[in-house]
Amino acid sequence: MARRSDHTRDELRGLVINTSIDIIQTDGFQALTARKIAGIIGYSPGTIYNLFPSMDALCLIINGMTIDALNETLNDPACNKVGASPADNMKAMARQYLDFAAQNKERWMMLFAYKLPEGEDVPVWFQEKVAALFAPLERILTPLYKNDAKACKLAARTLWASVHGICFVEQTGKMPIVIGSSSGEAMTSTLIDNFVAGI
Repeated sequence: MARRSDHTRDELRGLVINTSIDIIQTDGFQALTARKIAGIIGYSPGTIYNLFPSMDALCLIINGMTIDALNETLNDPACNKVGASPADNMKAMARQYLDFAAQNKERWMMLFAYKLPEGEDVPVWFQEKVAALFAPLERILTPLYKNDAKACKLAARTLWASVHGICFVEQTGKMPIVIGSSSGEAMTSTLIDNFVAGI
């Protein structure tokens, strides 16, 4: 068991965050509590609240880190190839998204399932991270929409939400009849082909 003198404040914050991520990845975000974190790291539950204003604040930080990791994935050169068609880059990006969700399922689920208490505003820094998620797809779509930035933004959000929906059904397995024998990759590929054809 760790002693208080074993860690600086910053080290302890990092320990709490990393332990929280381990709990989420193993048991899901619903299992995350100050008591559980404290029991693992060897400090009292009160220590968690000395480091973070609330568990909600801690969860937002973790979700922000997940967004950063997802954003890095969507900006990977593999789905932003110079000379490739927008459709091919979008298909590669969809594959990256599906893979990210599969490899980080519990953190990915938390990102979309976790909600702040009613009446509590989402911090500006978090809103900015969410908005940045659409930038890679907007960049790919820009040549198809030329000077219509408003339409491009709407298209990016529409396509992003559609790919996310396919991914959600695949990852949760709640509607197997929808997926059937098809893979999420095959479905997103068909979606993108038809989306681009309709522009």
